[in-house]
Amino acid sequence: MSYTLEDFTYIDTHCHFFPPQIFKSIWNFFESPDEEGNQRGWDIKYKLTTDAQINFLVNHRVKYFTTYNYAHKSGMAENLNDWTYELIRKNKHALPFGCVWPEDANRVEYIQKLLDEYKFLGIKLQLLVQNFYPNDERMHDIYKIVVDRGKWITFHVGTAPYHNQFVGYKNFIKFIEKYPNINVIVAHLGIYENRKFFDLLDKYNNLYLDTAMVYLPKVFTKKWKEKIDYPSEEELLSYEDRILFGSDFPLISYDYSCSTEGLLNLNLPKSFYKKVFFENAKKIFGIN
Repeated sequence: MSYTLEDFTYIDTHCHFFPPQIFKSIWNFFESPDEEGNQRGWDIKYKLTTDAQINFLVNHRVKYFTTYNYAHKSGMAENLNDWTYELIRKNKHALPFGCVWPEDANRVEYIQKLLDEYKFLGIKLQLLVQNFYPNDERMHDIYKIVVDRGKWITFHVGTAPYHNQFVGYKNFIKFIEKYPNINVIVAHLGIYENRKFFDLLDKYNNLYLDTAMVYLPKVFTKKWKEKIDYPSEEELLSYEDRILFGSDFPLISYDYSCSTEGLLNLNLPKSFYKKVFFENAKKIFGIN
């Protein structure tokens, strides 16, 4: 039996929220050529205000969504976290995640405030942009705080759509072996090394993978299928409790509906979709 988008409600575990001026810089970065004249990314489809983003998600059956953002230089993270706090105070749908920069002298203090006073669920690390290793010693105090409080870290640590020296399985494994009990989400199923990240699920019970930008009908189809070792139907069903729906909204160049349509095209049981689209995130984030 096939299902439609309207058959489900969603928790989108991979949404980005930035202050307007920072979003504009991000859009310009994606849409401008690099130093060699090559196009970095793609045209951003959803250049929306914060309120318009929220309305869009709610109108697309998204009941809750994360507030992922990240700092790319010193002195930026604390202000971003305060901005995010004001956002979540006004919106019951937001699942609060903050950010950290490893060179900030006050990083421990503002992360403690973030998790203890602001009651954030965790932090997002974008290693492809932030340019530090998962096991960077400057982050150890932060990781200990996250573990002690039972909070979450989401990593962009996969090698897609491009990579640098800081991402990849070999770097991530050094981190998780040191912190085997940490609650961690790996974005994008860890592609292009998703097979290796799936193999870790049996060993690390608090490891989850999100689906952002992986199953996209008619988007990057040839390019991505050549590089992604897609899990089999049997594997997806075996790990259906450890997979979270994510979209990367609004930093996408295609219709938001592609993020769900690609998964629905797999024609898996309804119980699988209910878990991936909603129930798994509800459970791990303690949503009532």
